[in-house]
Amino acid sequence: MKIYIKNMVCLRTRFFVIQELEGLGFKYNSFESGEIDFKKDLSHSERKKIDQSLQKYGLELTFGESDLISKIRHAFLSL
Repeated sequence: MKIYIKNMVCLRTRFFVIQELEGLGFKYNSFESGEIDFKKDLSHSERKKIDQSLQKYGLELTFGESDLISKIRHAFLSL
């Protein structure tokens, strides 16, 4: 299951997200440019738990981000 993180604009936020996910015990396959691919589908309560945990860093989860937005973010962050 893929989820997207809104407002993730630097590598420091990546560190915070990884720290929070590991603290909550979530396993993921990959994490790149604000896109996390989890090993399993997340329940509504699990997504809510992650979202609440990330809000303290000014981040929020989104679902179904378009490929265009994802590509623009990736290009911007790779500059």
